[in-house]
Order: sequence, then structure tokens, then C-alpha cells
Amino acid sequence: MKLELIAFSLCCLNLYVDCDWKHDRRGHQRSWQSRDSANEITSRRRSDPPDHTKLIPMARYVLHSADWASLATISNLPAIEGFPFTNVKSVVDGSLANSTGVPYFYMSPLDFSARDLTKNSRATVLVSLEETKFCEQNNYDPEDPRCTRLMLSGKMKKVKEGSDEYKFAKAALFERHPAMANWPTDHDWFIAKMKIALIAMVDWFGGAKYIPVRDYLAYNYTGTEMLEYYNHLQHKHVIV
Repeated sequence: MKLELIAFSLCCLNLYVDCDWKHDRRGHQRSWQSRDSANEITSRRRSDPPDHTKLIPMARYVLHSADWASLATISNLPAIEGFPFTNVKSVVDGSLANSTGVPYFYMSPLDFSARDLTKNSRATVLVSLEETKFCEQNNYDPEDPRCTRLMLSGKMKKVKEGSDEYKFAKAALFERHPAMANWPTDHDWFIAKMKIALIAMVDWFGGAKYIPVRDYLAYNYTGTEMLEYYNHLQHKHVIV
């Protein structure tokens, strides 16, 4: 009788463990499915760029799609004074739904670039289509001319604090780069923008293209697909 009770108990324990294991396995499957969904969202690319023959729409698209830029200045460091010096800077050209074509930066006097600009305001901003998923998904190397890169050259200037433009630019910067709101308050942050003098773009085979600044700035590009892209990421709920 005792042997029968022991055998019965072992059988029940085995069933419990088996059921519990299957439950956990199903739970892991759900977790992996959630991760797959998350990966699908994070890899979801922004809307495809315009046709490469549409130079101005492409130029505006590339800048508006960029979260960061390479900012080249004339160095003020004693060891390399007068040398070109480049730095990574967070950038916007307006709010997600309102592109201006003008690059805006949130800067501190403590930064390399800001120090250089106090002596020489000339600079070049470089942004690339590589920042989107487009080049990667088409197997384009970052240096491939089909992976469009845009170079804006001109003079940097401060945006007057408290002006309508300042409020617009600050709101746009904090919208795209929310971490800025928590940056140290004792760094004397200011907003700078570029007054563009030259626009060069490598946008396909055949060498660089040059775009008239007036036509570039006049182009009516709202950039609303960026707003849709970010709204999709914010409102899509994933259970992990």
C-alpha cells in the first residue's frame, strides 16, 4: 500500500513539473514574440527618401531625418590652431512636423565647437542618409554615393534668447532630444544656427551637386512623416 502511495505521489509531482515547465515555456514564447515585435518597431525605417533626381527634396529630407551632425570648425586649440576640427552635435532643423532647412544646435561655451566659433564663425555641417535604415537595408556603404550625404557651409550665429525663433528652436531640440532638458544648468546653454552660404550634396554617381540656398530654404517641406514615425514608436505598446 505504501509503495502504491509513493508511486501515485511521484506521478502527480511529475505531472505538476511537466505542466509548470510547459507554462514557463509558453511564457518564454510570449516573451520572444514580444521581443520580435519590439525589434520590428525599432528597425522600422522612416519613410523612404525622395528619388535621387529630386535634389532639393532629398537635401531637406536628409537634414530633417538626422538626429546628429558632424560640425567642422577651425580649431582654437593651441596645439592645432587653424586646423580643421570636427565634433558630433545633436541637431534639428525644426519640429518633427515643421522642417525649416536650417540646422539648430544646443551649445555650451565649454564645448570645443563653441570655443572655436567665438574666434571664427565659419563652419560646415555634415549629415548623412546613413543615419536612417535606408543605406543599411540597401547594402550601401556609408561612402557609397547612393547613401546621400549633405554638406552645409556658412557662418554660425547665436539665436537671440527669448525671441520667437529661440522658443521654436528650443522646443524642437527638446522634442527630438528630450535628454537635453536634464543637462547641467550651469553650462550656460545657448542656441546656435547656421546662416547657410553653400550647399553641396553627394546624391548619386557623377560627382557632387550644388543647390541654390534660396531654392533650398524656399522649398515647402513639412517633414510630417517624421512626426508619424515618432508617434508610431510612442504609441505602440509592447509587452516584454
